[in-house]
Amino acid sequence: MIFGNRQFNRTQKIVIYAVLALFLAAATFPPYWIILTSLKKGRDVFNTAEVLIPRHLTVFNYLELFRQNEITGWIVTSTALALVSTVTALAVGILAAYSLTYFRYRGVRALGLAVFFSYVIPKGLLFIPLFLLLNKIGLVGTFTGLVLAHETFSIPFCTWLLYGYFRTLPKELADAARIDGCGPLGVLGRVILPLAAPGVVTAAIFSFTTSWNEFLYAASLTTSNALKTLPLGIAGFLVADSFMWGPLMAAATIATVPMVIVFVFLQRFIVQGMTSGAVKG
Repeated sequence: MIFGNRQFNRTQKIVIYAVLALFLAAATFPPYWIILTSLKKGRDVFNTAEVLIPRHLTVFNYLELFRQNEITGWIVTSTALALVSTVTALAVGILAAYSLTYFRYRGVRALGLAVFFSYVIPKGLLFIPLFLLLNKIGLVGTFTGLVLAHETFSIPFCTWLLYGYFRTLPKELADAARIDGCGPLGVLGRVILPLAAPGVVTAAIFSFTTSWNEFLYAASLTTSNALKTLPLGIAGFLVADSFMWGPLMAAATIATVPMVIVFVFLQRFIVQGMTSGAVKG
């Protein structure tokens, strides 16, 4: 086994593989436990004799979730909200990152820092003033209000990630396109975006998953069951001080599977988008 220019002996290999195995076990055990619990019914969840390798598995929890039809509405709402938030954030983030990278005007550095600070500010500090603002303009409890709330973290994230990615692209290509007669939007559409496709895909995936998993804004801005998102619906399986573990884990599995599929099939773009935007040149 060679790492860089260093070659490890047999003992070192064993230690390294043992440590990696521990990390792998720590990473895979929580998903395994969630899926396993979702396939148990009633008292079997608390059966200590069948904790890791159960003998009685059932899809009853999944059938009950879809039989009640509530989870279908949660999935539709979460999907629509994540899609609209992602498309809007990408549209604004691409133009903002393009402006910060390729244009020079007064206050451009201050604007870049403002975007960065907007991205790093915790959501827990924003949801109260955001609620007051949306309530004043009558958007609390509406789909539009939820979209605007999600844009407060999606747009800064997309802008900052794409800004870092755009900086790695050769500016000579943009200059050559301008010499050939392309306007600013022509340069963006014909030169920048084709080269920045991995960064755009990465921004889209992270924006979508963040909106899909968002709970705080959904809990504070949703006033009706019609706008309940999947994370908010999952939280409803906590009744008083007890948990409905079977349905809770089944719903959590349903919420997780789409994101796992997206990351598995698009991981190449994610790695390329994140690493290319990490350095300049």
